Amino acid sequence: MLASTNHASAPAQPTNEELYERQFAKGFSSLRFDPPLEAEYRQALATEQRPAALLSGGVTLVIWAAFVVFDFVRLDVFNKGVEGADLWFLISGRGVTLIAIAILMAAQLRFRMPLGITALSVYCLVASVAAINAIIYKSHGIPAAEPALVVVVMAAFLPLGLVFSRALLASLVPVVAAAIAGVVLLNDTSRTGQFGLVFVLAMAVPVGSIGGYMRELAHRRQFLLTGMYARQAQFDPLTDLANRRLFHRHANAAISHAARNDEPVVLAMIDIDHFKLFNDNFGHAAGDDALCVVADAIRNAARRPMDMATRLGGEEFALLLYGSDMDRARPVLEALRDRIAATTPPKPGAKGVNISIGATMPGPGESLMEVYQRADRLLYASKTAGRDRITEG
Repeated sequence: MLASTNHASAPAQPTNEELYERQFAKGFSSLRFDPPLEAEYRQALATEQRPAALLSGGVTLVIWAAFVVFDFVRLDVFNKGVEGADLWFLISGRGVTLIAIAILMAAQLRFRMPLGITALSVYCLVASVAAINAIIYKSHGIPAAEPALVVVVMAAFLPLGLVFSRALLASLVPVVAAAIAGVVLLNDTSRTGQFGLVFVLAMAVPVGSIGGYMRELAHRRQFLLTGMYARQAQFDPLTDLANRRLFHRHANAAISHAARNDEPVVLAMIDIDHFKLFNDNFGHAAGDDALCVVADAIRNAARRPMDMATRLGGEEFALLLYGSDMDRARPVLEALRDRIAATTPPKPGAKGVNISIGATMPGPGESLMEVYQRADRLLYASKTAGRDRITEG
């Protein structure tokens, strides 16, 4: 295997695709990924479910506003006023909750607060106040749709941007609120029937959680599969460099951006010299090792955010250096050529690999294809001139 003569090879860091594959093989029945993937999954979950969560929040706001009006009419507040601290809590609690929902929704829309925090806050506030108000009505002998609290419990498992563990904890809020309010506000006779309501609400938690668990399990599986397939569609499986498809998309954007901002770009085409002969002499396994060594060197040369290292196919690579003119790119390409030439051959006494490079810069109004073809001609010129060299143009 080829290795650098300057330092020992460091352990390779797993690629994103490998992280997805390892997690898929490891399993996730606990609905928890390893930390890097877990953070990525939660971000993806929030992005995907944000429209549904905002819609649910808007519907909740409208329904809650209707309940505020209904409470004033039902209790005939304008004619009879409000008697008792508990009814004051009912009226003020509805109003404060309505204002809080509106503020949280506005903050989510304007400042894009973390969706999970917003959804959890809105749900817990609505669920707890709804449960307590139902008990307050019952304590005054006013009919209330207590069974509707079952819907509130199960609503925690809707696609609101909450992971299952948070949804499960949130679903317990109306159960606990109803239980505590029943003990505090109801007399002994009414409290007996209240136990039945709390029991039904408690039973709604596992029923709703089964669906929530299965949905998130399937969603996490799809997340991993999508990640694996996306990597496979855009990156070379051997070297983990960008493939030709991703390179064309990125290079087109980079050249257009550079033209708009009057910034330089260098495109270098790179080819391993006599690679077929190398494969014939040392075997395809050694050839794969050589490709990976060259790929690592090219990857290390692409240091800036807009740079890109690419395997175009076979032994041919490309390096896009954004923000570099030829004077600044030349030392980078020379260092790259020297580093690869200094690698240890696979067998004692054998010769290692060298590379030939053709490098150019886009002219005014030139397309990627025109720049690409000129760099390819310059690469061919390097090869016909004896290989192991850089030709600029």
